[in-house]
Amino acid sequence: MWGGRFDKPPADAARAFTRSYPVDRRMYREDIVASRAHAAMLGRQEIIPRSSADALTSALDELLSELDRTGGPPATADDEDVHSYVERELTARLGDDGRRLHVARSRNDQVATDFRLYCKGFCLRLVTAVLDLVGVLIQRADQEASTIAPGFTHLQVAQPVTLGHYFLGLAEMHRRDVDNILYAYTVADVCPLGAGALAGVAFDIDREFVASELCFSQVARNSLDAVSDRDFVSAVLQTCVTLTGHMSRWAEDLVIWASPGFGIIRFDDAFATGSSMLPQKLNPDVAELTRAKAGAVAGAAIGWQATLKGVPLSYALDMQEDKRAVFRVEDDVLASLRALTGALSTLTIDRERMAAVASLGHPTAIEIADYLTERGVPFRDAHAAVGRLVRLAENRGIELTDLNDADFVAADARLSGDVRDRLHLQSAVARRTSLGGTAPTRVQEEAGRAERWLRWQRDHVHDLSSRGLPTALQPPVSA
Repeated sequence: MWGGRFDKPPADAARAFTRSYPVDRRMYREDIVASRAHAAMLGRQEIIPRSSADALTSALDELLSELDRTGGPPATADDEDVHSYVERELTARLGDDGRRLHVARSRNDQVATDFRLYCKGFCLRLVTAVLDLVGVLIQRADQEASTIAPGFTHLQVAQPVTLGHYFLGLAEMHRRDVDNILYAYTVADVCPLGAGALAGVAFDIDREFVASELCFSQVARNSLDAVSDRDFVSAVLQTCVTLTGHMSRWAEDLVIWASPGFGIIRFDDAFATGSSMLPQKLNPDVAELTRAKAGAVAGAAIGWQATLKGVPLSYALDMQEDKRAVFRVEDDVLASLRALTGALSTLTIDRERMAAVASLGHPTAIEIADYLTERGVPFRDAHAAVGRLVRLAENRGIELTDLNDADFVAADARLSGDVRDRLHLQSAVARRTSLGGTAPTRVQEEAGRAERWLRWQRDHVHDLSSRGLPTALQPPVSA
């Protein structure tokens, strides 16, 4: 593609080091679709003969159909990158017309356009997978709206909550992920094609037509920035860092809860593994590997940002590494989402054991302090009085409910026997009716609200896919 300037071909070591075809060949659909829009524009503007443009668009359509049928470009092709592969195929089929495609276009703006299209598609694939996960979380929250569960701080039982409340808490984390993904989509939704190598082009091109054909919402306004901007890559990667960080945190919960010391959940056999030596083992490998992938995703994002920070405007081959980072992250994140969604949907919960763990460590002590506060005792005085009761119960090796009336009165004269009614787990949970609280009635309300949000987001993503990407690039969206 650029050999006219050189007296000798690149050394084998140099070519092997710089060629990106083994990595970027997965982007063949984006390159063909973007090339088709460029060819159509060249003919429309009479920069090349219309007959040549028609031949190019027809050949590109045929090539896309062939590659889709065969699973993409062959891994054995010896091209420098996927872009040169497509151009070589066209030239082999069309001769001179194939060589006309690259007029008014540089690989700099070509690559940037292709990869923006790819990242938009990745965002839609990603948000769909996250919505599938949120759907399972909402379903399980509704099922477990009244199930007592331990609420932890410092990994010690703090207060009883409902398991449904916990699942809705995870759904809230991933609702923010949805917002972040859709923001990253908008960052990528800018068309750089027509910027040339860095200075624009000298032909009467129609950039708005190309942007419309490729379903971009706007055109890059500065040719230097158009080819050098990779903020959309950073946005996509950082979104994945936050998403996998969320998944890793609650995957850790699942690992702990499945351990013998807790024993409050059990992974389905289909989403667990065993031991090659120990026949009794049921290992939570899906959750453990989710934690590991979060680290790999963070590493890829940091590595990319460290690469980008030293690249002077406008373009250098360092930026070729953006695809390696995004493709690896895409594979890891989507695999983690699918596996963890399956594990969550099949998880077995031991509700009796969960309630037993929730009762450890006097988790309803705050109910006594609330009782006193309602009777005019300053909260700090109430807190101190309850602390004395807890210490007394621990010294005797009993529960707060097993203390006698005299013990309660000794702590504070306003305490009476009926305070024990507040110390039951179900009672304590039912009283947390504040907005966002853990009471079963609140959980059911919030699950319904979350379900309505989910339906709206699915419709929104479906609409975004249909108008935000050319038909050939639209990913399947869950119903």
